[in-house]
Amino acid sequence: MGKKMPCPFCGIQVEYAIENSPDWYRDPSLPVYRIDCHDKCRQYWLEAISDPHPQIDPTILAFLDSLDGEQRTFISESTQHACDNGILIVYNSKILQYLITDWHYAKAAVTSYEFNDVSFQISGVGFDFANMLFFLHTEDARFTLRIYQAGTSIDKIRSEIHWLNTLWNKAKIKTLTAVPGCGGEMIQSISPNALPPRYAVIHNWIPGETLNTLPTAEKTPELIRRLGTMAGRMHHVSETLALPQWFTRPWYDTDWFTAKIEAALESDTDTSAEEHAKLSALSSRFSQFVTEHGEGRDVFGLIHSDLEPHNIIISDGQPCPIDVVEFGFGYYISDILTLSRHFSEDEQAIFFQGYQEIRPLPMNYRQQLALFQELNVL
Repeated sequence: MGKKMPCPFCGIQVEYAIENSPDWYRDPSLPVYRIDCHDKCRQYWLEAISDPHPQIDPTILAFLDSLDGEQRTFISESTQHACDNGILIVYNSKILQYLITDWHYAKAAVTSYEFNDVSFQISGVGFDFANMLFFLHTEDARFTLRIYQAGTSIDKIRSEIHWLNTLWNKAKIKTLTAVPGCGGEMIQSISPNALPPRYAVIHNWIPGETLNTLPTAEKTPELIRRLGTMAGRMHHVSETLALPQWFTRPWYDTDWFTAKIEAALESDTDTSAEEHAKLSALSSRFSQFVTEHGEGRDVFGLIHSDLEPHNIIISDGQPCPIDVVEFGFGYYISDILTLSRHFSEDEQAIFFQGYQEIRPLPMNYRQQLALFQELNVL
């Protein structure tokens, strides 16, 4: 029988062990408490100190003591949800503070909407402390809430909403729709407890399962084809879309890729001559690609930029792209690669066929995919 203690989050008796922090953490020599709270919070680690014997960092315990029951429950549910999505967490007082700070923002955000009996939990799909995503539950509906990083441009967020609306209105792609809050505004500015103002947006809930969790039997050839036509429609709209003056998004352009290659060449003095030669050859191949194709609207435009299976919901058999925080101006082939690399060779053929029902692929798209695969590894 292992050692037992009350879980610092939910209070139930749990097993724990004192060990070095996991290999993937920032300091493998750091002592941690591994908490095995299987019934509630699942499993997590708490940073410890070694003076004179290993014990949970007192600043963590002091911070937890300052919280009320609702806030502790939020941490417990957030940890459970993250673990259920395959995310392992080592908590220190700073990370816990981030969580509770975002709890305050989420609490304030939901009051900007006319919801009754609303509750929320962190999505758990990824702990993006810059742009937190929450799931909202009301009496009769569900929503998602995005709390944006302090200092985020309101035009950058307006551009997200504009593009999402365009995908539905022009490309007939079902995706997120922003919900109006106080004053009918889609973007709400919140600053609870004198914290710095941050913007919040609530979107409708799209029922279904993400592509990465969809049962294999449901990943039919027809669905793969529809994924291809979805990507084709997204890029077709981008070719002709007139953008408002305030529209602003990141650029994943020639300069961006060139900077990645140069950083890789300079990052490690121990790089072997062979690896250095590969990077130099990659730089030359990319330069040739740019020379041949440029950045015209037939090859370069608005892309999702994170079109991974976990960012596509399959709803009533239709693929619905979500989570467009990273979307911006980039090479269409990059979007195509991000999704198609998860398919088998036969599925890729169907996907490319679906894409070409909407717009043509380059004659040498296979070589371009191989090039961007190498670039994405940097």
